[in-house]
Amino acid sequence: MSTAQPLRVKPNSDLGRRIYREGILPSGKPVRAIVQGDIAIAGTQFTCASCHRRSGFGSSEGAAFVPPIASSLLFGGRELRRTDLFRKLFQEIQPTRFRARVRDPRGRPYYTDESLAAALRDGKDPSGREFDPLMPRYELSEEDASHLVAYLKSLSAGSAPGVTRSEIHFATIITDTVEPEKRRAILPVMEAYFRWKNAETAGLLQRPGHAAFYDDDSYRPLREWVLHVWKLKGPEETWSKQLAAYYRKQPVFALLGGVGEENWRPVHAFCERKEVPCIFPNTNLPVVSPLGAYTVYLSGGLTVEAQALARHLAEKSGDTDSARVVQVYRDVGGGRVLAGALYRSLREQGWSNLIEHEIHGARELSPAFWKELLEDERPSVLVLWLGEADLMTLKTAQVPDEGVPEVYLSYRLLNSTLPSLPDSFRDKTFLTCPFTLPQAQTPHAYRARSWLRSRGIGRDHERMQLNTYFTLAVVDHSLTNLAGNFSRDYFIENVEHETEGTPNPGVFPGLSLGPGQRFASKGSYIVKVSNGKIEAASSWIIP
Repeated sequence: MSTAQPLRVKPNSDLGRRIYREGILPSGKPVRAIVQGDIAIAGTQFTCASCHRRSGFGSSEGAAFVPPIASSLLFGGRELRRTDLFRKLFQEIQPTRFRARVRDPRGRPYYTDESLAAALRDGKDPSGREFDPLMPRYELSEEDASHLVAYLKSLSAGSAPGVTRSEIHFATIITDTVEPEKRRAILPVMEAYFRWKNAETAGLLQRPGHAAFYDDDSYRPLREWVLHVWKLKGPEETWSKQLAAYYRKQPVFALLGGVGEENWRPVHAFCERKEVPCIFPNTNLPVVSPLGAYTVYLSGGLTVEAQALARHLAEKSGDTDSARVVQVYRDVGGGRVLAGALYRSLREQGWSNLIEHEIHGARELSPAFWKELLEDERPSVLVLWLGEADLMTLKTAQVPDEGVPEVYLSYRLLNSTLPSLPDSFRDKTFLTCPFTLPQAQTPHAYRARSWLRSRGIGRDHERMQLNTYFTLAVVDHSLTNLAGNFSRDYFIENVEHETEGTPNPGVFPGLSLGPGQRFASKGSYIVKVSNGKIEAASSWIIP
């Protein structure tokens, strides 16, 4: 039912964006709508973006085909071509009903402001055809509808910054505290991939023609890839200005890979603010809350390790009241993140017997510290979120032969160095490990190594090299699927789709992303050391 009122305000696309993405009206109230003929819903339950996606390029799953509503397709400028339909018809397994809808030859007139506002309310296109019953019929005033229409006019209109007719610009971020060896490990991989990609592009553009109409998808996005290295220096609080200065000098379409030892939040915040995709940075400290829309991570970093350990301890103990967990950590960096995540996770599971020892500043851990801790606290579980230097002090401590607790460490916090602890701890030491176990490597790892070796790149910080190679391969596939529609939101949606299908070189097991997911690897193992090697002490734990 229409609630049309005289238009008294100028259409505002920013207000329309909030309606589209969040289902919230300018008044602050949720949009009201009807689906399936008589089911009342709030717009926050069924936002436009949840089905048509943030890009407006639609989606498909099962028998549900959500058509694209990007600006050029609603208001004119170009038809949905058969090359765009090819992927939906032949590269996705869909039932007959879906295929019939996609093949429907009947067109419709382009929308006007008035006909689109009416369609949103009444559920009919300009030719009078009814929309699918799942498409909400929104209760929008003339003013609210005008805001939404104004936003839809701008939705994925034109190419994003960083894209020209012949080039697409990317940046990678290196922070100044990163070891020079790590910088030298990832930059040659990126430079080699860019050279290889640009040589391939030049060869394709020089060909006199191509055979099949659907191959046009491979040509429309062809651009020379241009790499910029953004080096961030000094305190984290200065990074925002540095990033803004880099971006003003040369806007980029996306940030790729990169490495930072510190909190990634300043980069994450910049990308959210500028709506710049940031794809798979190498960081132990990703932003886990709020997730955001534009940064996707390879894993949840240290946080997911602690959450997995909490679940492991809860399942193993069975009695959260009697088990006594003591955790020791330094008050800065990764140890603090791990301790905070473990504390929260155990509390959520009803764990009451949890004791913490926070080590401040440069305080050294003495044998007396360990003796007092073990004798006074008598932990059944000792969690040490410490580095190698701190753990070495435990070797000089007097450790009782009986009543030795289980000890848990972070393999990543130790920089993948196997710990050296007193003999009495040897059979009771475990580590959180988010990586693929060494004995479970896949053929894709050998393929990636061969690619790197053929370009003269030695194995140095190999995990980061393989992550970088994987990142660039996902980006490559995702750009091809854009078919020349250089929308950043559409790019992110394609990254979600391509992550699982791109050959995984095996640093993390089972990489995949779904709509809105931002961590490709979602869990961690608990492992133990045996004969100088690590082996699984648990299944893959997803918190």
